[in-house]
Amino acid sequence: MSGLGTTIPEAIVALLSAACFIYVLSKLAQDKGAGHAVLGFLFPFYPFFWGWRNAGRLEMLDIMGFWTVITIFSMVFPALMADVSITSIRIR
Repeated sequence: MSGLGTTIPEAIVALLSAACFIYVLSKLAQDKGAGHAVLGFLFPFYPFFWGWRNAGRLEMLDIMGFWTVITIFSMVFPALMADVSITSIRIR
């Protein structure tokens, strides 16, 4: 794929991940206070792990599952697209 072809899906995944991050960060702030929200903003892995630990209690298993899937996808997608280029596609 061309550079633009891989950039668009990566941008969509980044926006979805940011939305999940903001949602979990807001739940963190409601549950533990503003100090933890600031800490979560500075260290994004904190809301991710806190969210999984409290997903059942706060009824956000679906958000955490989705956030996990798109996080894994964002790590795997560039590796899958590394060998694909526009010159390797042949039209017969």
